[in-house]
Amino acid sequence: MIINPRLKTRPVTIGTQTIGGGHRITLQSMTNTDTHDVAATVAQCERIISAGGDLVRITVPSMEYVQDIAEIKKQLRSKGLSTPIVADVHFFPKVAEACAQEVEKVRVNPGNYTDKRIFDYHEYTEAEYQEGIDKMAGKARPLLEICKKNHTAIRVGVNHGSLCDRVVSRYGNTPEAMAMAAMEWVEICEKEDFHELVLSMKASNPQIMIESTLAVAEKMQQRGTIYPLHIGVTEAGNGKEGRAKSAVGIGALLLAGVGDTIRVSLTEKPENELAFARKLLQFLEKTAAASYDIENGEILKIDYDCADADELLAAAGAIAGYELFIKKHTFKNLFIHNPHLENDDNKKVADYILQACRLKLDKAEFISCPSCGRTQYDIEKISGIVKERLAKYAGVKIGIMGCVVNGPGEMADADFGVVGTAQGDLIVYKGKEKITPPLPIADALTILEENVKKMKHQE
Repeated sequence: MIINPRLKTRPVTIGTQTIGGGHRITLQSMTNTDTHDVAATVAQCERIISAGGDLVRITVPSMEYVQDIAEIKKQLRSKGLSTPIVADVHFFPKVAEACAQEVEKVRVNPGNYTDKRIFDYHEYTEAEYQEGIDKMAGKARPLLEICKKNHTAIRVGVNHGSLCDRVVSRYGNTPEAMAMAAMEWVEICEKEDFHELVLSMKASNPQIMIESTLAVAEKMQQRGTIYPLHIGVTEAGNGKEGRAKSAVGIGALLLAGVGDTIRVSLTEKPENELAFARKLLQFLEKTAAASYDIENGEILKIDYDCADADELLAAAGAIAGYELFIKKHTFKNLFIHNPHLENDDNKKVADYILQACRLKLDKAEFISCPSCGRTQYDIEKISGIVKERLAKYAGVKIGIMGCVVNGPGEMADADFGVVGTAQGDLIVYKGKEKITPPLPIADALTILEENVKKMKHQE
């Protein structure tokens, strides 16, 4: 098979790295240690870098953490590590402005940067709608000035679950809405003569992630400047399920020639994310080894010769996502041939991919965040418990979120879910609705399962 030529994007310099402009696709991950624990975070940054991370992202929940990320960067530099540091900031513009003076890149989310986000529909007049954009521009302006002065890049990270009410009221909670939210920031930045900009469209559903990324790329093409695209399926989960979702979403876009930097989001150690990201890039370099066709418009048949099960998952997932969500070629089943695996193992890989494509929902779907310094409980352990208890409820979508920053928003794509609190308790959600106060983990999981059972009994 032949992949599409890379989309020509504007190069953006981030410390020692250049993203876009035909440069190699970079890999990145995010720490999940408490940022206050400088020693632990520095050690994890070192492991991420050793595993192939070209950029490292660190959460900065409030102003008191800014000095921590500055110290973390200082210690890494003293060890001879020049890998760019990215500050992940939510809610507080002043925190983003402070971080922009310390690190090479700041990630902000339009949905919680200024506009309200209470999932409330409102009919906006043109004047009201423009007023919302103007307010956002006013709050963004100081950050842009600081970034220009300090040569700091910005990633505008749009999440499907955290779009502001203004955008959702006009465009729905859709890929188009995500693209429009990003383009508002493109226009704001360009008016301020700021161009060190990277965009990302994140969703836990690979199809929404793919469609929103293609939509924003097309809108940028129409304007004449295409900024680099950071691609990834957010809250993909863990294990083979998480890798399959990432392969379907990230791999499909890479085959389409879209994507300048990637992050695989797994509820596991950050180093594991990079290991699978490298599998995706390995396949990108070996696409000539793959052959496939769609038989009778029903069965996607893939033949790929490799001895590594994760590389096979990366390859087959990328092909399936590309054919289904980009080429729009429908199929109902997937058959994989790989001479190094038994037929049953090939079938298991195919089943993970069909589940990720939402073509074969024979077990529950889990949407779980990879966690970060905001997470106050062992989310990897709890994810394992939830999967073991609830996987049998086929077709139910269950979210497992580390904190309240993106958790409630991402519940919008789940039937039920749990969100962690600062005290290590869990809140149970039904869709967007909170149905319990913070509870001890065991109690919360019991209530979660009771509600899932009730839903299945009503079907």
